[in-house]
Amino acid sequence: MKENKLGAPVFVKVNEYKEILDVLDMIKAKINEIHETLGKINDLRNEEDSEISMWSNTIDEIGKRVDDIDNMMFEPE
Repeated sequence: MKENKLGAPVFVKVNEYKEILDVLDMIKAKINEIHETLGKINDLRNEEDSEISMWSNTIDEIGKRVDDIDNMMFEPE
């Protein structure tokens, strides 16, 4: 027996109570799955960000080398 907000007792059949508990357990399990999935997505996003940053740094380095070569080619001896 459980009291509602007004203080009156609420009666629930035992089999309905067990069904409610099962549904609540299922909801909790799904919430945990969602948290795990979001964690994996976040990890993947962090890996992607790291890869993109590495690519950007590589492209910047290549650009600097090309600029150095360009400057060397057109500098008078």
